[in-house]
Amino acid sequence: MEKIVKNLLIILILFFVGANATTLDDSINKDISLISSANKDKTVKIFHDIKNLYIKAIMDDDKNAQILAIRGLIKCSKILHLKYNYYEYELSSLLKEGDKNRQIKKTYSVKNIIPKLKAMSAYNDRLIITFDRAIDKKDISFFELNSKSRYRDIFDIKAKLSFKPKKIFIKNIEEIRISQFAKNSIRIVLQNKKPINSIFSIEKNKIIIKVDIPHEVKKNINYKKTYFTSKITTDKIIIIDPGHGGKDTGAIGYKRLREKNAVLKIALKLGKYLRRYGYKVYYTRKSDRFIKLRNRTHFANLKKADIFISIHANAAPKRSQYLSAKGVETYFLSPARSTRAKRVSAKENSADISSMDYYSKQVFLNFLNREKIVASNKLAIDIQRGILKNVKKRYRVVDGGVRKAPFWVLVGAQMPAVLIETGYITNPTEAKRLFNPYYEDLLAKGIANGVVSYFEKNR
Repeated sequence: MEKIVKNLLIILILFFVGANATTLDDSINKDISLISSANKDKTVKIFHDIKNLYIKAIMDDDKNAQILAIRGLIKCSKILHLKYNYYEYELSSLLKEGDKNRQIKKTYSVKNIIPKLKAMSAYNDRLIITFDRAIDKKDISFFELNSKSRYRDIFDIKAKLSFKPKKIFIKNIEEIRISQFAKNSIRIVLQNKKPINSIFSIEKNKIIIKVDIPHEVKKNINYKKTYFTSKITTDKIIIIDPGHGGKDTGAIGYKRLREKNAVLKIALKLGKYLRRYGYKVYYTRKSDRFIKLRNRTHFANLKKADIFISIHANAAPKRSQYLSAKGVETYFLSPARSTRAKRVSAKENSADISSMDYYSKQVFLNFLNREKIVASNKLAIDIQRGILKNVKKRYRVVDGGVRKAPFWVLVGAQMPAVLIETGYITNPTEAKRLFNPYYEDLLAKGIANGVVSYFEKNR
């Protein structure tokens, strides 16, 4: 068994060895130039080097390098008689996206068009805002501003008012305010004495803001479904995995707070948001139960999930680091490269170390293919961004970044999978936050927003 593990590690190291050229383009071009004179073994190595560079190009959001890398992968695939249909599809998508971006950039640089608000209407639990041209999601910013006695959902929209709005009302919201907040920005404020649960969607030149209504109010309302069609896909299945549980407490932190309890509450809140957005959600655990690592992804595979999200809390390795170690991090499966990633993965893997013997070398390597690594990487990036954007509205939080690590809870997943370290339970400030319902809510909503972003980009 030791020999197999050693061989596996050697293969993984070779798999992720990257070039050290000055730029990504230089590194990719250097590899591509070697293909024509390389034998089969050398071509395999070049193929994996380009894969690694392609992942780096995605993390750096370098579209040109991505295109160059995919062309190299196609060339290698043809020589090695591998399937390359996916690469061609990816290349086509990137080229079309580039053409579209150039066209949009040219149009806006000439006309500098800012949408104008054309009309507003209210219907039961939704506000319908109509503009004179199509609206893009990136032009809408949303945040909450809450206190004990007042709750506000605020939407800033890149647009101009073309008339003075009259007072408008929707069910279960006490006040709605619309104003020209800045030269090219309209602000819409929904205000209430009770919490507001609002969702918005875009239909060409319309923004539809829908507010959830308590059951006792809903029963007296007749809906016209044509007024609200969410653009969020509803056929996606998401598995939420609250880490640890039962006899496995996870990390023990500040004032003996336990990781397993913190992550369960965050996971349950995350599920509520995802269901509100229209996704089908399953949990690996909804109570204080111990579940083996391999059974978690096995459950996800049985449900044919589209993504797998494991929720955890980090811990500093030494007492002397309790105050300095802090931040939110999102990981995807890969051989660890940094000491920090190795330490974190060792902590999370320790609960069920036998799972390392459970997976054969072939199963592990089957997961480490280009599509799943890239998809998991993209998911991790979107979730990390979603968390930071939402949490930073009210708290200062350290961006621990998107990282690679060999978490065994992710190994068996047949879908994009990530592990989120929501904060350091050994840090007094972050430990208190992890057990603060308001902070938990911000975290959960941020993760959910990241999931929405991922699916929108990868339809």
